[in-house]
Amino acid sequence: FRYSALTFNGHKIHYDRSYCTQIEGYPGLVVHGPLLATLLLHFLTQEYPDKQVESFEFRAVKPVFDFNEFYVCGDIQEQDGELWIEHVDGQTAMQAKVSFK
Repeated sequence: FRYSALTFNGHKIHYDRSYCTQIEGYPGLVVHGPLLATLLLHFLTQEYPDKQVESFEFRAVKPVFDFNEFYVCGDIQEQDGELWIEHVDGQTAMQAKVSFK
């Protein structure tokens, strides 16, 4: 709920399990796309602290639910890179591109 409040996204699919599963028909709570994007940026800053981000774009490809396990992945080059969230079965959940100053 706190990330919902922080981003002013009050949609119940992110914090109300009964609503999410019984009304919307999802198997579990839907993890915020922007939260996953924030996780990608956090990974980048932890692994490459000297890189200065100039641009960052992301796109959700497949939902992540609160019970899913996933990997945070990246292929970082000198001037740019790709980041992604990958389900343990290998399916991509989010794709992102980053460029550096």
